[in-house]
Amino acid sequence: MSRWWRRKAAQEDTENGAGGGADAAEPSGRNETREQEQEREREAGRARWPGGAHITITEVTEGRPQEEIARIEFSPEEWHTMRARGVVERLGPEHPDALDAVRDLARVIASIPGRGEEAVTFYQEVARGQWTVLGPHHEETLRTSAELADLLHETGQLRLAESAWRDTFRGQAETLGRDHPDTLRSAAGLAAVLEDLRRAPEAEPLQRDVLERRTRLLGPDHPDVLTAANSHAASLLKCGRHQECERALRGLVPRLERRYGPDHERTAAARANLGAVLVRLDRHTEAETQLRAVIRSFEATVGPHHETTFTARNNLAAVLHAMERYEDAVPVLRDVLAGRVALNGEDHPITVSTRDNLANVLIDVERYDEAAALLERCVRDYRRIYGPGHPRQRAAEEKLAWLRDDT
Repeated sequence: MSRWWRRKAAQEDTENGAGGGADAAEPSGRNETREQEQEREREAGRARWPGGAHITITEVTEGRPQEEIARIEFSPEEWHTMRARGVVERLGPEHPDALDAVRDLARVIASIPGRGEEAVTFYQEVARGQWTVLGPHHEETLRTSAELADLLHETGQLRLAESAWRDTFRGQAETLGRDHPDTLRSAAGLAAVLEDLRRAPEAEPLQRDVLERRTRLLGPDHPDVLTAANSHAASLLKCGRHQECERALRGLVPRLERRYGPDHERTAAARANLGAVLVRLDRHTEAETQLRAVIRSFEATVGPHHETTFTARNNLAAVLHAMERYEDAVPVLRDVLAGRVALNGEDHPITVSTRDNLANVLIDVERYDEAAALLERCVRDYRRIYGPGHPRQRAAEEKLAWLRDDT
C-alpha cells in the first residue's frame, strides 16, 4: 500500500469590469458607475477579472478515497504578486505573458482603496513594454492604454488622463473603427475627462456622437444607449444648454423607469441630473423635491458613501443655497466634503471642488476665517490640477482677495 500527497494550485477569478454660493449643481457621476460597468461586462461575457487563489494539499492512499488535508488561501494581491514575479523571472520582463501578469497585478492593486497611484506605475510599465514588443496598435496595447487612462482619471490626474484617452481613442478608431464598442468607450472616457477639466463644449460633440452611434447599432433601449443618453444630457447641462438638457432627461427618465424601475441607480442618476438642471432653471422647490427623493434612492441602492450619493447631496446644497437657506446648506456640504476626502483623498479634483463650494457658503454665513483657509488651499490645488490661470483658480483668488480686504 502506498500513500502520497498531491498539491494543487487553483486561481479563483472574479467577474468585473475591464463615475458666488454653492457651486452650480453637478451632473451625476461619470459615464457609468463601477457597478453598472460590472453588470454590462457580465452581460457581454467579457474577460474575467483577476481574483485570489488557493493551494490544496490532498492525501492520496491506495484503496481509499482522496482526502484534503490542507488548503492555503492567497489574497488576489498575494497571488498575482507571486505570479508576476515568477513569470518575469522565467520569461523576462518584456515577454507578452509577463506583461499580462503584471497587468493583472495592476488591476488587483487598482481595486484596493488608496492604491490607485501605485497601480498607475504598474500600468505605465506594461504600456511601455507592450508598445515596444507588440506595437502601439495591438489589441492588448490599446486595452492596457484604456485601463491606464481610466485609472489616471479616477486618481485625479486629469491632464495625463486626457492624453492617454486621446492616444487610445485615436488608435482604436484607426484599427477597430469608430463604431467598435471599445472605441466608443474611449470616446466617452475622453469626453468625461474634458468635462472634469471644465471643457464641456469640447466634450459634448463626443458624447453626442457616442449616443448616435450606439443608438444606430443597438437600438433605443439598450443599456449602453441609455447610459450614453444620460451622459449626453449631463454634458448639455455642463455646457449651459439647460432647456435641451431638461427635454432630454424628461424623455430619458421614463425609459429608465420602464427598464430598471424608479429606484434603480441608473434611473436615480438621470433623476439627479434632472434635479441639477432644475436648479439652473431656478425651479428650486421642484428641484429640492426631486433631489431628496434621489438621495433616498441612492442611499438604498449604492449606499450613503458612494460618489453618486455625494453628488446628489452637493446638488441639494446648491438648491438650499439658491433658496437662501445658507445654514441648512453648510452641514450638507461638510458631510459631502468629509465623505469625498475619505473616498477620493484630500487632493482629488472633486474634493477640491467641494471644498470651494463649502467656502462659498461659509462666506454667506459670515464665517470668513474658515472660508479664507479653504480658499487658500483651493487656489493651490486649482493651479496644480488645471495649470496656472484657469478660471476656477482666478475665481478663488478673487474671493480670497475680497475676504482679506473686507475682514
